[in-house]
Order: sequence, then structure tokens, then C-alpha cells
Amino acid sequence: MTAGTHLAGAALTASLLRGVGLEVGLLEGLALAWGSVMPDVDTTTSGPGKFVRPLSSFLERRFGHRTLTHSLLFTLALALLLYPLWRANPSAYWAFLAGYLSHLLLDTLNVNGVPLLWPWRVQFWFFASREWRIRYASPQEATLALVLALFAFVLWPVSGQGFASAFRHLVGTPEVAVLDYLDWRERWEVWAEVKGFNRETQEGLEGRFLVVEAIGREGVLVEDELGRTLAVSRDGQVVAYRVRMHRGRAQVLREWRVDLSGRLVGELLQALPRGARRVWITGEAVPATEPPPLVAPVGTYPRVAATASPPRLVFHAARPEDLHPLSGLYLKAGSAVVRAAFAPGEEASLVLPSLPTLPQFHPIVIPDLPSLSGLLVRPGDRVEEGEPLARYVDDVPLEELSERAQAAREEAARLEADLARLEERYRVEREAVERELLQAREALARIRYLAAQGAEPLLRLTEAEAKVRSLEEKRTRLAVDFTGERARLEERIRAARLEASRLERRRDREAERQLVRSPVAGRVVEVKVRDIGPKGVTVEVIVLQREK
Repeated sequence: MTAGTHLAGAALTASLLRGVGLEVGLLEGLALAWGSVMPDVDTTTSGPGKFVRPLSSFLERRFGHRTLTHSLLFTLALALLLYPLWRANPSAYWAFLAGYLSHLLLDTLNVNGVPLLWPWRVQFWFFASREWRIRYASPQEATLALVLALFAFVLWPVSGQGFASAFRHLVGTPEVAVLDYLDWRERWEVWAEVKGFNRETQEGLEGRFLVVEAIGREGVLVEDELGRTLAVSRDGQVVAYRVRMHRGRAQVLREWRVDLSGRLVGELLQALPRGARRVWITGEAVPATEPPPLVAPVGTYPRVAATASPPRLVFHAARPEDLHPLSGLYLKAGSAVVRAAFAPGEEASLVLPSLPTLPQFHPIVIPDLPSLSGLLVRPGDRVEEGEPLARYVDDVPLEELSERAQAAREEAARLEADLARLEERYRVEREAVERELLQAREALARIRYLAAQGAEPLLRLTEAEAKVRSLEEKRTRLAVDFTGERARLEERIRAARLEASRLERRRDREAERQLVRSPVAGRVVEVKVRDIGPKGVTVEVIVLQREK
């Protein structure tokens, strides 16, 4: 193939590499182009051969054209030799090797073929029929080069966001749009082109919105130019007819997991990273007091949701300004994920500051305990993490499950005894049949001999043969009946054992559910009765957490 055809193949390879996620810039393009023509360095008439004439002249004299440099063995050696390039620039490394392999693939279309397994001199062709192969510098090769260039030209804009993303862009459903967001959010801002309908305001919705978070695999939260949040999904707040994702500015997304127990909301706000383009907080917390009422604008999704009974806060991609009204709120428990988007190159110098040290006192609320007799600890006791603090005493389900498990075990034992009796009966009956069959066969042999001598009539011989066949059939029926009955009993035994094991596991899980375990190790300093209701007693156990 000519250098032009190989360069057209390199252009198509660039589009394909770009479509599968490899960044193809100027350096990668040059590596791809050079790799696509480098195998022809083994002849002085080629472009790369003229560029390095001493080397090409040596290769041509020593090995000949389309030998060493057109083999997979040389390609592997070249890949190992270029290992430093992989360490310095992996994209350029893979682009060069892809270009090199594209040259070998295109040469298999030529009438001369390629000795891919050189020094084993066997030629490989793409097409088995010689009529389909292309001659060097022929009109067919020019057509091939034009087709490759056109395909490269057509695929280049499609490959910009990846072939998978292009397909999802074509489908345009919220579910596939989520996949684009999850793939891109670490490196770029993600914008959603939405066409849909707002259920709450009964208005149509169309435009581009910044994506701030995924709602599982069903849809996304987007933000309009006024900072209002919309939930876009197939059956959500905004019913989406079409959702297509687009990449925006390059960014670096960083994520931290923060324990909110024993902190003020204001302390979390002070600890947020500075210099980020945007910061979002997602999580859940239990406030010590009832939070103030929070009402989201009609037709929007609440970034901060609060309930009064029991007190609870839920953050959905909340911005710092959304949490400012709650700065003085004390959080008894909770956790959050803080995500911050930075401009590339600015994130390295920014680290999430440490939050204040957690208090050592750990309160554990045990609601609706049937009686104080279920409390297993007293002030002054030392507890380990995972050690039971209290038990909801309810022996009825445990006893019922134990009885059912024991009944299943007894049923399995009874069936095993039946199986043993069946095996013994089968052994006795089979031995009896075998004895009868042995006697019948001996009698048959004697009668057959006498009949051959004319001393016994043929009728006696026929009767003896019929008796042997009857006994053999009886032995076969006996074995079949035994096998079937044994299989049935074994299946019932397995079922009984499985049922017993299942019931015992249910009993163990039920017993475990009745236990309240300590989440920390330490010493119990106080046990307080907080409430007495129709369901039982609510107790608070305060543990002085042991320092690690």
C-alpha cells in the first residue's frame, strides 16, 4: 500500500481511538501517522526509508521488504523497546502502536500479503479470494484510501464524546444520560439538554442545565441559571421526553466523607474547601432540636429537606448557601459526602481542613424496650464494640422456630431410618433373586446339554429359558423400584435438612434482631430513662468512648 493509503488508515484509526476514550491531540496524531508508515522503513523507496536511508538500506539488503518489520514479533519487540514512551506519555505510546498495527492490517489487503509470523514465511491476506485483493497504486487502492478518509472525516465529530456516548446521545433517555454523567463528572462539567414537562407547575421545560447529581440510575438533579434544582427522570418531578448530555469546561472533582456526629452545621461550612468552583453536600443527619421550616420554591426539588418528628435533615447536592440558615443547628448523628469541583491544576493545593475532634461521650438511644429487665449493662460497666447493651425479650418466635427446626431434624432422622430399612430389604430381596437366578441358569445349562443329546424335549428347554428371563426381569424391576424409592427418600431428607437449617438461621437472625449492640468501645457512665409509653421504655445509654 502507498503512504497515502496508510495515512488515511491512520486517520480512521485516530477517530476509532478517540471514540473508545483515547485522547488524540497533536502529539498522538504525529505518533499515529509515524507508526502507520514506519513498517516500510525496510525499503529505501518509501518515505520513512528515505528519511533513515542507512537503516532502510541495511534492512532491505539483509532481510528484504515486508519481512522483519511487517511481523508481529517485531511489533512486540518495538512495544517493549518503547516502554519509556509509555511511562512518559501513554496516549502517544498506544497511538503509535495502533498506527503500526493499522499498517499491517492494510497490507493484508494487498495481493502480496504480509508475513505476520516471520521468520515463518507464510503470507497472510485479509481476503482468501485473490480477486478481492488490491494491487499497489491501483485505482482500487485510491478508492480504498478515499473511503478510509471519508470514514475518518465522518467519525471524527461523532467520536469526540465517545461512541458509547454518541449512542446514548441518540437514545436521549434519562437512564442512559445518567451513564454519561457518571463517566464525565470527574473530568468535565456536565450539562443536560432537557426537553420535558414540570408536573408541579404544569409547564413545559426545555433548555440546557448544569447537572449536579445523579438520582440513582433513573435520572439527574439539574440546576438552572437561578440556582434552582430540578429532578429530571422519566417519571419524576420533571417528566423528561429527551435528555442529552454535553461536556462543559474541564474540571477536577474531589470527594470527602465527613462524620457529622456532635458537630454544628456551621463547623461543616467553615471546613469546606476554598477556591472550588462549586461545592455540593449530600447526606443525612439527626439534629438535637427541631429544625426550622424549609420550603423549596414550587416546581423545584428541595436541596435540604427537614422533618420535625422525628427530627431529621436530608441534603441533596446542597450548596453552602442552602445550609447557612441552619448554621447554629447541633447534629447528634449523621454523615455527608462533600463534592467540590476545581479548575485543573488548582486542586492539589486545596485540602479539606480537619473538623473539630468528636466528643468522647457517645449517646445510644434504645427505644420501646419492653422493660428495664432487658437492659444488660449498668453504669460503670465496660463494653466492647459490638457487645450487647440490651435485649428485646420475646421468646415466643424463638421457641416456635426452634420447635419447627427440631421437627424438621426429626423428620430427616425418620426418613434416614426408612432409607436404611429400604436398603436392607433391597439387599435381602436381591440376594434371594440372585440365588434363584443362579439355580435357574444352572438348570438351563443342564437341560440345554440334555436336549442337545436328545434326552430332554425342547419344551423343557424353552420353559427353562423363560424362567431365566423372568428372573432377570424381576431383578431389573427390583433395582429400578429401589433406585426410584431411594432417590425420593434422599430428596425428602435433603429438603428436611435444608428446612431445619433455614429455620435455625431464621431463629439466629431473630435472636440477633432482639439485641442492641454498642457501636463503640468504652465505659457506660450513665443510663437514663427518657420516655415511658404504651410500647415500652425509651432508654439512653451514654458511653465514654475509649480513645483509639
